[in-house]
Amino acid sequence: MLIRKNISLDDKYLKKLQPLLDANDGNLSAAIRDTIAVADTALIYHNSIDEAIKFLKEAPSREEINDTIQSGENIVINKTMLEWLFRYTKGRLTEEELVNELINPFEVQNMKELEGYLNRAARSYQWPIRTSIKCENINNPDSALVIFSNSTVNNREFFAQLVAHFLAKWVQLDVEHIFRRANSTQISFKKNLSVSPSETMPGIRKHFGYLDIVCKELDDNTEFWTQLMYTYNVERYNLVTLHRNQFETFAAGDAPNPTKILERLCKQSLNEMTLPDLLIAFKRMYLATQLVKNIELYLEPGKESVTIFHDFKNEKVISNLVEYFSNIFKEKGIPFEPASYASMIVFRFNEESGPINGYDSQKLS
Repeated sequence: MLIRKNISLDDKYLKKLQPLLDANDGNLSAAIRDTIAVADTALIYHNSIDEAIKFLKEAPSREEINDTIQSGENIVINKTMLEWLFRYTKGRLTEEELVNELINPFEVQNMKELEGYLNRAARSYQWPIRTSIKCENINNPDSALVIFSNSTVNNREFFAQLVAHFLAKWVQLDVEHIFRRANSTQISFKKNLSVSPSETMPGIRKHFGYLDIVCKELDDNTEFWTQLMYTYNVERYNLVTLHRNQFETFAAGDAPNPTKILERLCKQSLNEMTLPDLLIAFKRMYLATQLVKNIELYLEPGKESVTIFHDFKNEKVISNLVEYFSNIFKEKGIPFEPASYASMIVFRFNEESGPINGYDSQKLS
């Protein structure tokens, strides 16, 4: 259906339409239709006309992109290949030089400027990632919520890690939580003044660098770790990892005291640890050694217990195992009484035994 309407246009708008008029041999109706088609396409990818105009103004031209490729600053890479690279480098931290390659700290004065800077940077690299930053104090925030939308999960993950490194170094914000959704990644940050800017924030290492130590060890001792993993795989993980000194004590028929090793792994003494923290660390450590099959914890304050499942048959071995684990709880002063069954060892409180080594139930729980 054809509808005729009168419209009023100032000269400045007619001048803007001139390229479309020229393309349509001076046909104003055809130029208007082309304008509507362009606006419709822009609104599919942007929330408003103003946002679309801003994007088009800031987006690099094809000539600019070609210039960076010819100069060697950028290269063309297949999208599938790039996705593969992002996927299989997850869990490894990037170096500071790469962070500075994306974000120049001297061009960003506050969080609002950072948001604009990141969106311009993404457009310049032709990455369809949009960044939104929400915080109460744009100059020195105690917390912030950063939302990365569009693109793929792995692309957003890589981009988010660079931003997290920047916020950690220059604003001393650490990653608190990450919410990953189909089309967005939301990261909540919180101020952390206990870590120096030269160190990696614990939240960043936990969420983005969880494979960093593993990969570094693989790079440094490739032959050893490859053979070890092959052996574990062939033997279906039926191997036990023990410190050399502990193995020697076990081989002599005695039960070693594993307290020092546990303290080194936890980076604190048993006296500094709460009972729940100790039991969680205990479970993590001994499941990793494969010395036991499973460990179940009950952490209700005042009723804590540990149930250890194993598949050993020799009574002497099981007896040494009970003593071995008991050494940790005795060192802590916890009145745990062990009970051994066919393939299970249970440690429960023995209230009748009273305090051990100054044990205080309120302090431990």
